[in-house]
Amino acid sequence: MGLEIVLQTSLGEPFNAYLAGDESAESAVMILHEWWGVMPHNRQWAERLADIGHLSLVVDLYDGRTTDDPELAAAMMRDIDQQLADRKLIAAIDYLSQPGRRIATYGCSFGGKESMQASLLQPDRVSATILAYCRMETDVERLKGLSGPVLAIYARRERNWPQKQEDFEAAMEAAGKQTEAVGFDAAHGFTNPTSPRYDEAADQACWQCIVDFLQRRLRAPGRQG
Repeated sequence: MGLEIVLQTSLGEPFNAYLAGDESAESAVMILHEWWGVMPHNRQWAERLADIGHLSLVVDLYDGRTTDDPELAAAMMRDIDQQLADRKLIAAIDYLSQPGRRIATYGCSFGGKESMQASLLQPDRVSATILAYCRMETDVERLKGLSGPVLAIYARRERNWPQKQEDFEAAMEAAGKQTEAVGFDAAHGFTNPTSPRYDEAADQACWQCIVDFLQRRLRAPGRQG
């Protein structure tokens, strides 16, 4: 089980987070929630990652607000103060950072967009980025700032697939950056067990892709096994 903790931005603004794992771990994963706010499955992701050796931190960008109403979730997402969110993302990476530790970011949908945002804000301290069925960053100049690889996970039943994948991969290639892609014959939200679009088989396969990516990308250089 993890712990509910409170962190502070550089301006002293408190925000909530959920921490799971060994604080001496050599790797860490920052998890960003979907537009619903921090839900039980986000904490479960952290605990599962902690079980395989990654210190994991779920960052609350909504100050404790949650909902299962799509209209309210959309409104909360639209109303987010991104500058404040950026300060939270930076503070969370500050908390996870220590000499020799490699950090990844991970999120789905709204959380995927914020996962990329965190990596762009702190490229020197983020070793890998994972994002799933989210709005993709295609600004080549911004993507040039990345310092680590990206695992992009696609839901092939989304209306804008495969165009979103093609556009992102073209932008990453133009930026000279590395991307890995995996897609599933599933709908947007397929990793959320409370969603009517949840697909257990796709979720399990997706999770294994995430674990494998982290195993390869967060292992310290020269480390064997």
